[in-house]
Amino acid sequence: MNDRYLEADNISTGWLAATRLLASTGNPWKHVHLILRIADPAGETPEIRTAAQDLIDTVNQRLPERKHLPHIDTTRNTIFPMAFTGRTDGPEDLAAYYRDRYASIRQFKGNRLGTYFGRIVAHPGPAGEPIDQLTKTVEKLRSTIAQNQNMSSRYEIAIYAPTKDAGQLMSFPCLAHVSLHYHAGRLHMQAVYRNESLVPRAYGNYLGLGQLLAYIADHTGAEVGELLMTLGHVEMGVNITPVREMLKGLADQPEAA
Repeated sequence: MNDRYLEADNISTGWLAATRLLASTGNPWKHVHLILRIADPAGETPEIRTAAQDLIDTVNQRLPERKHLPHIDTTRNTIFPMAFTGRTDGPEDLAAYYRDRYASIRQFKGNRLGTYFGRIVAHPGPAGEPIDQLTKTVEKLRSTIAQNQNMSSRYEIAIYAPTKDAGQLMSFPCLAHVSLHYHAGRLHMQAVYRNESLVPRAYGNYLGLGQLLAYIADHTGAEVGELLMTLGHVEMGVNITPVREMLKGLADQPEAA
């Protein structure tokens, strides 16, 4: 581990490594251009997941309800609505199911400007028509794998939309772009964040991206590869005191590489 590059076994240890790093930097507990590689983005460590959620709950006890931080699963759902996969039959059906409910989803707190999964399945096209990037990406991957083509890097999912985002003070989207890379039977993902808040949202973000990667891999016949997080600016997002208490309780968890 160094001050710019972290490697971790899974979602949980990746989040913990980034949190430890920022907690060690001193006020204002921020970092620029942090790289985080997660070897198993479908895996979690239960003790760390529980500690991350307990930390959010502890912070919320000191905040008015209108400012409460979202539950980990709530954040995950903005990137990948896991529960919807059990109600749908594949990526195209999932995308249509989500688009049908998108207007209602955007009425929830924090979703006024949209969600990341909304941008994935209904990205605003040049003429305003929604583009289903999920289905198109799965179709390209299926074609590549079925024909045994050597095309590893043509699977791009845009989140940032200049037509909607360029003219506003940005609170959304913090996740700007997702790239998928197919190599030697494994599907890898790179996620580019312009800004990341570790305590309020990072664990749920990593969980959502890992589950999105696993879903696409499952529907294309690929194995799940690694998740690479490129964080342009990363901050703790809360007061350091409860974070330090949480870290003390996880002192026996191994350091990242």
